[in-house]
Amino acid sequence: MTRKNLFKNLNQLCKDLDYKYDINSGGCCFVAAVIAKQLENCNIPFKLIHYELYGCHYAIRVNDRIINRCDCKHCEIIFDDYISCDKIYDIYYNESWNSIYNRRWNLIVETKIKALFRKYENSRA
Repeated sequence: MTRKNLFKNLNQLCKDLDYKYDINSGGCCFVAAVIAKQLENCNIPFKLIHYELYGCHYAIRVNDRIINRCDCKHCEIIFDDYISCDKIYDIYYNESWNSIYNRRWNLIVETKIKALFRKYENSRA
């Protein structure tokens, strides 16, 4: 699996997870943290993006690709400085979020994202 395939599959996975678990209604920061952790493990540089209009949304940018953009297109704030996955987890656990997303889904969401990255890592070996 190429990086391009990884990012395409990640975006499709995020759409599926949003449909099943409403990740973009209170879990987008958690998803960003999990993806950031996996990107760090693969030594793939990334930036955190914060969209703000009627609420907020977090996504990850890798070069020209945005992972889990959702429908956000306006008021994009890209953090120029590197932000580690630990800092993104801190943001998630210390802020309040839309309660539509239930944190009980975190383990399932994390497992599905990690499984996709394992496929990518195994195809590189």
